[in-house]
Amino acid sequence: MSNTFITPGPGSEPSGGGDAMQGPDNLFTVVERREISDDLAVAAEAWLARHGLPPEVDGRWLELVCEDGDLFTPDKLMLHLAVPPCEVAPGDSVHVGRTQTVGELWPDPDAPPDEVPRYLVFARTFERRGDAWVGACELPGPVRELFTVEHPDAMLSVMTATRRTLGRGAMCISGDPAGRLSFTLVDGEIAVWGSTEAQVPEAFSYWVNAGPAIALARPLQDATRVVGGLGGVPDIMITNDRGVEGRCPLDEERPAPVPLPEDYFENHAQGRVDRLRIDRQGGLGREALAAIAKLRPGDVTFAVADDGSLLIGGPDDPDEFKLDGPGFATLGGPPNTSIVVPYVVALAIHDGATGGTVDLEVDGQRGHLHRADLGVTVEWTR
Repeated sequence: MSNTFITPGPGSEPSGGGDAMQGPDNLFTVVERREISDDLAVAAEAWLARHGLPPEVDGRWLELVCEDGDLFTPDKLMLHLAVPPCEVAPGDSVHVGRTQTVGELWPDPDAPPDEVPRYLVFARTFERRGDAWVGACELPGPVRELFTVEHPDAMLSVMTATRRTLGRGAMCISGDPAGRLSFTLVDGEIAVWGSTEAQVPEAFSYWVNAGPAIALARPLQDATRVVGGLGGVPDIMITNDRGVEGRCPLDEERPAPVPLPEDYFENHAQGRVDRLRIDRQGGLGREALAAIAKLRPGDVTFAVADDGSLLIGGPDDPDEFKLDGPGFATLGGPPNTSIVVPYVVALAIHDGATGGTVDLEVDGQRGHLHRADLGVTVEWTR
Protein backbone atom coordinates (compact mmCIF):
# COMPACT_ATOMS: atom_id res chain seq x y z
CA MET A 1 0.00 0.00 0.00
CA SER A 2 1.07 3.56 -0.62
CA ASN A 3 2.02 5.87 2.21
CA THR A 4 -0.07 8.60 0.59
CA PHE A 5 -2.66 9.58 3.17
CA ILE A 6 -5.57 11.87 2.39
CA THR A 7 -7.50 13.45 5.25
CA PRO A 8 -10.94 14.90 4.53
CA GLY A 9 -11.26 18.66 4.86
CA PRO A 10 -13.61 20.56 7.19
CA GLY A 11 -16.51 20.17 4.79
CA SER A 12 -16.69 16.44 5.48
CA GLU A 13 -16.99 16.69 9.28
CA PRO A 14 -18.67 15.71 11.52
CA SER A 15 -20.17 13.02 11.98
CA GLY A 16 -21.44 10.96 9.02
CA GLY A 17 -19.51 8.53 6.90
CA GLY A 18 -19.60 10.73 3.81
CA ASP A 19 -21.15 10.41 0.35
CA ALA A 20 -19.07 7.34 -0.51
CA MET A 21 -21.29 5.22 1.76
CA GLN A 22 -23.57 3.78 -0.92
CA GLY A 23 -24.99 0.64 0.71
CA PRO A 24 -28.70 0.50 1.61
CA ASP A 25 -29.09 2.33 4.91
CA ASN A 26 -25.27 2.36 5.04
CA LEU A 27 -25.34 -1.37 5.85
CA PHE A 28 -22.04 -3.19 5.32
CA THR A 29 -20.81 -6.75 5.86
CA VAL A 30 -17.66 -7.55 7.85
CA VAL A 31 -15.22 -9.46 5.64
CA GLU A 32 -12.27 -9.54 8.02
CA ARG A 33 -11.51 -8.72 11.66
CA ARG A 34 -7.90 -7.79 12.49
CA GLU A 35 -5.74 -5.76 14.87
CA ILE A 36 -5.88 -2.07 14.09
CA SER A 37 -3.19 -0.90 11.67
CA ASP A 38 -0.88 2.03 12.31
CA ASP A 39 -2.40 3.95 9.38
CA LEU A 40 -5.95 3.71 10.70
CA ALA A 41 -4.93 4.35 14.32
CA VAL A 42 -2.97 7.49 13.36
CA ALA A 43 -5.86 8.79 11.24
CA ALA A 44 -8.37 8.23 14.04
CA GLU A 45 -6.15 9.89 16.64
CA ALA A 46 -5.58 12.85 14.33
CA TRP A 47 -9.34 13.32 14.06
CA LEU A 48 -9.67 13.24 17.86
CA ALA A 49 -6.82 15.76 18.24
CA ARG A 50 -8.40 18.17 15.74
CA HIS A 51 -11.52 18.22 17.89
CA GLY A 52 -9.69 18.65 21.19
CA LEU A 53 -10.59 15.16 22.40
CA PRO A 54 -8.23 12.94 24.44
CA PRO A 55 -6.56 9.97 22.71
CA GLU A 56 -8.51 6.75 23.04
CA VAL A 57 -7.32 4.39 20.29
CA ASP A 58 -4.82 1.77 21.46
CA GLY A 59 -3.64 -1.72 20.51
CA ARG A 60 -6.84 -3.34 21.78
CA TRP A 61 -8.90 -1.66 19.07
CA LEU A 62 -10.01 -3.58 15.99
CA GLU A 63 -9.91 -2.89 12.29
CA LEU A 64 -12.91 -4.28 10.40
CA VAL A 65 -12.58 -4.74 6.64
CA CYS A 66 -16.07 -4.30 5.19
CA GLU A 67 -17.92 -4.41 1.88
CA ASP A 68 -21.38 -3.41 0.71
CA GLY A 69 -21.76 -5.42 -2.49
CA ASP A 70 -21.87 -2.29 -4.65
CA LEU A 71 -19.04 0.26 -4.56
CA PHE A 72 -17.13 -1.29 -1.67
CA THR A 73 -16.06 -4.64 -3.13
CA PRO A 74 -12.72 -6.53 -3.11
CA ASP A 75 -11.99 -5.40 -6.68
CA LYS A 76 -12.86 -1.69 -6.25
CA LEU A 77 -12.63 -0.14 -2.79
CA MET A 78 -12.77 -1.49 0.76
CA LEU A 79 -13.97 0.11 3.95
CA HIS A 80 -11.60 -0.16 6.93
CA LEU A 81 -13.44 0.67 10.14
CA ALA A 82 -11.76 1.32 13.51
CA VAL A 83 -13.90 0.12 16.43
CA PRO A 84 -13.40 -0.41 20.19
CA PRO A 85 -12.81 -4.00 21.47
CA CYS A 86 -15.93 -6.13 20.90
CA GLU A 87 -17.17 -9.56 19.80
CA VAL A 88 -17.94 -8.65 16.19
CA ALA A 89 -17.15 -11.42 13.70
CA PRO A 90 -16.79 -11.86 9.92
CA GLY A 91 -20.20 -12.10 8.30
CA ASP A 92 -21.83 -9.68 10.75
CA SER A 93 -23.74 -6.65 9.46
CA VAL A 94 -22.60 -3.14 10.38
CA HIS A 95 -24.39 0.21 10.09
CA VAL A 96 -21.77 2.89 9.32
CA GLY A 97 -23.93 5.94 8.59
CA ARG A 98 -22.92 7.67 11.83
CA THR A 99 -19.21 6.90 11.64
CA GLN A 100 -16.55 9.43 10.61
CA THR A 101 -14.40 9.31 7.50
CA VAL A 102 -10.80 10.02 8.56
CA GLY A 103 -8.84 9.40 5.37
CA GLU A 104 -8.00 7.27 2.34
CA LEU A 105 -4.99 5.16 1.34
CA TRP A 106 -4.25 4.39 -2.30
CA PRO A 107 -2.09 1.57 -3.74
CA ASP A 108 1.33 2.37 -5.15
CA PRO A 109 1.56 2.31 -8.95
CA ASP A 110 3.55 -0.96 -8.76
CA ALA A 111 1.27 -2.59 -6.14
CA PRO A 112 -0.20 -6.06 -6.87
CA PRO A 113 -3.43 -5.87 -8.90
CA ASP A 114 -5.52 -7.25 -6.04
CA GLU A 115 -4.71 -4.27 -3.80
CA VAL A 116 -7.48 -1.64 -3.83
CA PRO A 117 -7.90 1.76 -2.16
CA ARG A 118 -8.72 1.73 1.53
CA TYR A 119 -11.40 4.04 2.89
CA LEU A 120 -10.54 4.79 6.53
CA VAL A 121 -13.47 5.24 8.92
CA PHE A 122 -13.66 5.71 12.69
CA ALA A 123 -16.34 4.71 15.22
CA ARG A 124 -15.93 5.94 18.80
CA THR A 125 -18.79 3.69 19.90
CA PHE A 126 -19.78 0.27 18.53
CA GLU A 127 -22.64 -1.81 19.87
CA ARG A 128 -24.92 -4.66 18.87
CA ARG A 129 -28.52 -3.70 18.12
CA GLY A 130 -30.75 -6.53 16.98
CA ASP A 131 -29.27 -8.26 13.93
CA ALA A 132 -26.53 -5.68 13.25
CA TRP A 133 -23.77 -3.65 14.83
CA VAL A 134 -24.08 0.14 14.89
CA GLY A 135 -20.99 2.34 14.80
CA ALA A 136 -21.01 6.04 15.64
CA CYS A 137 -18.47 8.83 15.97
CA GLU A 138 -20.33 11.63 17.65
CA LEU A 139 -18.77 14.59 19.38
CA PRO A 140 -19.82 15.43 22.96
CA GLY A 141 -23.19 17.17 23.10
CA PRO A 142 -23.99 20.61 24.53
CA VAL A 143 -23.13 21.39 28.12
CA ARG A 144 -24.88 24.77 28.08
CA GLU A 145 -27.62 26.26 25.93
CA LEU A 146 -26.56 29.68 24.65
CA PHE A 147 -29.28 30.98 22.32
CA THR A 148 -32.34 30.22 20.21
CA VAL A 149 -33.00 31.97 16.90
CA GLU A 150 -36.41 31.85 15.24
CA HIS A 151 -35.22 33.52 12.02
CA PRO A 152 -32.04 31.66 10.96
CA ASP A 153 -32.04 33.39 7.57
CA ALA A 154 -31.48 36.77 9.26
CA MET A 155 -28.76 35.29 11.47
CA LEU A 156 -27.07 33.76 8.41
CA SER A 157 -27.09 37.08 6.55
CA VAL A 158 -25.52 39.01 9.44
CA MET A 159 -22.96 36.35 10.30
CA THR A 160 -21.96 35.95 6.66
CA ALA A 161 -21.61 39.72 6.19
CA THR A 162 -19.35 40.09 9.22
CA ARG A 163 -17.17 37.14 8.19
CA ARG A 164 -16.98 38.24 4.56
CA THR A 165 -15.92 41.77 5.50
CA LEU A 166 -12.54 40.59 6.80
CA GLY A 167 -12.42 36.93 5.76
CA ARG A 168 -10.02 36.02 8.53
CA GLY A 169 -9.08 36.86 12.10
CA ALA A 170 -10.89 36.14 15.35
CA MET A 171 -14.65 36.26 15.80
CA CYS A 172 -16.47 36.74 19.08
CA ILE A 173 -19.97 35.30 19.39
CA SER A 174 -21.80 36.89 22.31
CA GLY A 175 -25.32 37.01 23.65
CA ASP A 176 -27.33 39.60 25.56
CA PRO A 177 -30.41 38.51 27.57
CA ALA A 178 -32.11 41.64 26.23
CA GLY A 179 -32.52 39.68 23.01
CA ARG A 180 -29.44 40.16 20.81
CA LEU A 181 -26.92 37.70 19.41
CA SER A 182 -23.80 39.55 18.25
CA PHE A 183 -20.79 38.82 16.08
CA THR A 184 -17.56 40.76 16.41
CA LEU A 185 -14.76 40.10 13.93
CA VAL A 186 -11.25 41.47 14.49
CA ASP A 187 -8.21 41.42 12.23
CA GLY A 188 -5.41 43.81 13.12
CA GLU A 189 -6.69 47.40 13.26
CA ILE A 190 -10.09 46.61 11.71
CA ALA A 191 -13.17 45.45 13.62
CA VAL A 192 -16.66 44.51 12.41
CA TRP A 193 -19.88 44.28 14.44
CA GLY A 194 -23.22 42.73 13.54
CA SER A 195 -26.18 41.40 15.52
CA THR A 196 -29.53 39.66 15.18
CA GLU A 197 -32.54 38.92 17.35
CA ALA A 198 -32.30 35.86 19.59
CA GLN A 199 -33.52 34.36 22.82
CA VAL A 200 -30.55 34.37 25.20
CA PRO A 201 -31.03 32.79 28.67
CA GLU A 202 -27.88 34.39 30.12
CA ALA A 203 -25.04 36.55 28.87
CA PHE A 204 -22.11 34.79 27.22
CA SER A 205 -19.06 35.56 25.09
CA TYR A 206 -16.84 33.08 23.23
CA TRP A 207 -14.12 33.49 20.63
CA VAL A 208 -13.63 31.34 17.53
CA ASN A 209 -11.42 31.52 14.44
CA ALA A 210 -13.25 33.22 11.58
CA GLY A 211 -12.11 30.57 9.08
CA PRO A 212 -13.50 27.44 10.77
CA ALA A 213 -16.57 29.46 11.82
CA ILE A 214 -17.94 28.96 8.30
CA ALA A 215 -19.08 25.52 9.52
CA LEU A 216 -21.68 27.28 11.68
CA ALA A 217 -23.49 28.50 8.56
CA ARG A 218 -24.59 25.03 7.42
CA PRO A 219 -27.44 24.47 9.93
CA LEU A 220 -28.73 28.01 9.28
CA GLN A 221 -29.59 27.19 5.67
CA ASP A 222 -33.23 26.29 4.95
CA ALA A 223 -34.02 26.13 8.67
CA THR A 224 -36.91 27.60 10.62
CA ARG A 225 -35.31 27.48 14.06
CA VAL A 226 -31.81 26.91 15.44
CA VAL A 227 -30.40 26.38 18.91
CA GLY A 228 -26.83 27.27 19.81
CA GLY A 229 -24.89 25.73 22.64
CA LEU A 230 -21.50 25.29 24.20
CA GLY A 231 -20.27 21.83 23.24
CA GLY A 232 -18.20 19.57 25.42
CA VAL A 233 -15.12 19.62 23.14
CA PRO A 234 -15.28 22.65 23.93
CA ASP A 235 -16.81 24.27 20.88
CA ILE A 236 -19.73 26.33 19.66
CA MET A 237 -22.42 24.10 18.17
CA ILE A 238 -25.57 25.08 16.28
CA THR A 239 -28.38 22.61 15.55
CA ASN A 240 -31.44 23.31 13.43
CA ASP A 241 -34.98 21.94 13.57
CA ARG A 242 -34.03 19.18 11.09
CA GLY A 243 -31.15 17.91 13.19
CA VAL A 244 -28.39 19.38 11.00
CA GLU A 245 -25.45 20.38 13.17
CA GLY A 246 -22.47 22.69 12.75
CA ARG A 247 -19.50 23.08 15.10
CA CYS A 248 -16.51 25.35 15.52
CA PRO A 249 -13.82 24.89 18.20
CA LEU A 250 -13.29 27.69 20.68
CA ASP A 251 -10.27 29.94 20.32
CA GLU A 252 -8.29 31.68 23.04
CA GLU A 253 -9.98 34.49 24.93
CA ARG A 254 -8.95 38.06 24.13
CA PRO A 255 -10.17 41.60 24.90
CA ALA A 256 -13.14 42.62 22.80
CA PRO A 257 -12.80 45.86 20.81
CA VAL A 258 -14.88 48.80 21.96
CA PRO A 259 -16.92 50.65 19.30
CA LEU A 260 -16.49 54.40 18.96
CA PRO A 261 -18.97 56.55 20.93
CA GLU A 262 -22.02 57.51 18.88
CA ASP A 263 -21.02 61.19 19.11
CA TYR A 264 -17.35 60.59 18.33
CA PHE A 265 -17.24 62.43 14.98
CA GLU A 266 -19.39 65.29 16.31
CA ASN A 267 -17.61 65.92 19.61
CA HIS A 268 -14.33 63.98 19.75
CA ALA A 269 -12.97 63.94 16.20
CA GLN A 270 -9.24 64.26 15.54
CA GLY A 271 -8.91 66.81 12.78
CA ARG A 272 -11.24 67.30 9.82
CA VAL A 273 -14.19 64.96 9.36
CA ASP A 274 -15.12 63.72 5.86
CA ARG A 275 -18.38 61.93 5.19
CA LEU A 276 -19.75 60.02 2.23
CA ARG A 277 -23.22 58.54 1.75
CA ILE A 278 -24.06 55.95 -0.91
CA ASP A 279 -27.75 55.32 -1.52
CA ARG A 280 -27.99 54.06 -5.08
CA GLN A 281 -30.72 51.77 -6.37
CA GLY A 282 -29.16 48.44 -7.29
CA GLY A 283 -25.84 49.21 -5.62
CA LEU A 284 -22.54 49.99 -7.33
CA GLY A 285 -22.57 47.16 -9.86
CA ARG A 286 -20.04 44.68 -11.19
CA GLU A 287 -17.82 47.18 -12.98
CA ALA A 288 -17.27 49.10 -9.73
CA LEU A 289 -16.39 45.82 -8.01
CA ALA A 290 -13.85 45.09 -10.72
CA ALA A 291 -12.33 48.57 -10.26
CA ILE A 292 -11.99 47.90 -6.52
CA ALA A 293 -10.63 44.39 -7.04
CA LYS A 294 -7.77 45.55 -9.26
CA LEU A 295 -6.45 47.65 -6.36
CA ARG A 296 -6.11 44.67 -4.01
CA PRO A 297 -4.55 44.68 -1.44
CA GLY A 298 -3.90 48.42 -1.42
CA ASP A 299 -6.08 51.26 -0.22
CA VAL A 300 -9.05 52.49 -2.25
CA THR A 301 -10.27 56.07 -2.65
CA PHE A 302 -13.86 57.22 -3.00
CA ALA A 303 -14.85 60.76 -4.05
CA VAL A 304 -17.99 62.49 -5.32
CA ALA A 305 -17.32 64.63 -8.40
CA ASP A 306 -18.99 67.97 -9.15
CA ASP A 307 -21.50 66.25 -11.46
CA GLY A 308 -22.61 63.88 -8.66
CA SER A 309 -20.79 60.81 -9.98
CA LEU A 310 -18.69 58.51 -7.80
CA LEU A 311 -14.97 58.21 -8.50
CA ILE A 312 -13.16 55.02 -7.39
CA GLY A 313 -9.40 54.61 -7.61
CA GLY A 314 -6.18 54.20 -5.71
CA PRO A 315 -4.26 56.92 -3.83
CA ASP A 316 -1.74 57.10 -6.69
CA ASP A 317 -3.97 55.77 -9.49
CA PRO A 318 -4.60 58.29 -12.30
CA ASP A 319 -7.19 56.01 -13.97
CA GLU A 320 -10.21 56.47 -11.73
CA PHE A 321 -13.39 54.55 -12.39
CA LYS A 322 -16.41 56.81 -12.77
CA LEU A 323 -19.92 55.70 -11.78
CA ASP A 324 -22.74 58.06 -12.74
CA GLY A 325 -25.16 59.27 -10.08
CA PRO A 326 -27.52 59.98 -8.53
CA GLY A 327 -27.07 58.26 -5.19
CA PHE A 328 -23.80 59.76 -3.95
CA ALA A 329 -23.29 62.67 -1.57
CA THR A 330 -20.54 64.15 0.58
CA LEU A 331 -21.55 65.48 3.98
CA GLY A 332 -18.94 67.98 5.12
CA GLY A 333 -15.42 68.60 3.89
CA PRO A 334 -14.30 70.35 0.68
CA PRO A 335 -15.80 69.31 -2.67
CA ASN A 336 -14.15 66.37 -4.48
CA THR A 337 -12.39 65.26 -1.29
CA SER A 338 -11.09 61.71 -1.65
CA ILE A 339 -11.72 59.38 1.28
CA VAL A 340 -9.10 56.65 1.53
CA VAL A 341 -10.16 53.31 3.03
CA PRO A 342 -8.55 49.87 3.38
CA TYR A 343 -9.31 47.40 0.60
CA VAL A 344 -11.57 45.22 2.78
CA VAL A 345 -13.59 48.30 3.77
CA ALA A 346 -14.06 49.16 0.09
CA LEU A 347 -15.47 45.67 -0.45
CA ALA A 348 -17.81 46.19 2.51
CA ILE A 349 -19.00 49.44 0.92
CA HIS A 350 -19.78 47.64 -2.33
CA ASP A 351 -21.45 44.75 -0.53
CA GLY A 352 -23.59 46.99 1.65
CA ALA A 353 -24.64 49.32 -1.18
CA THR A 354 -26.39 46.41 -2.88
CA GLY A 355 -28.94 46.24 -0.07
CA GLY A 356 -29.32 49.81 1.14
CA THR A 357 -27.63 52.98 2.35
CA VAL A 358 -23.95 52.99 3.32
CA ASP A 359 -22.55 55.81 5.47
CA LEU A 360 -18.80 56.41 5.66
CA GLU A 361 -17.08 58.79 8.13
CA VAL A 362 -13.37 59.41 8.70
CA ASP A 363 -11.21 61.82 10.65
CA GLY A 364 -7.44 61.98 11.02
CA GLN A 365 -7.22 58.78 13.07
CA ARG A 366 -10.36 56.66 12.78
CA GLY A 367 -12.80 55.43 10.18
CA HIS A 368 -16.40 54.28 10.57
CA LEU A 369 -18.70 52.50 8.11
CA HIS A 370 -22.35 51.54 8.67
CA ARG A 371 -24.47 49.31 6.44
CA ALA A 372 -28.18 50.04 6.78
CA ASP A 373 -29.24 46.76 5.15
CA LEU A 374 -27.98 44.47 7.95
CA GLY A 375 -26.94 46.96 10.61
CA VAL A 376 -23.29 45.93 10.23
CA THR A 377 -20.63 48.40 11.41
CA VAL A 378 -16.95 48.48 10.45
CA GLU A 379 -14.32 50.59 12.26
CA TRP A 380 -10.61 50.92 11.72
CA THR A 381 -7.53 52.93 12.68
CA ARG A 382 -6.11 55.09 9.91
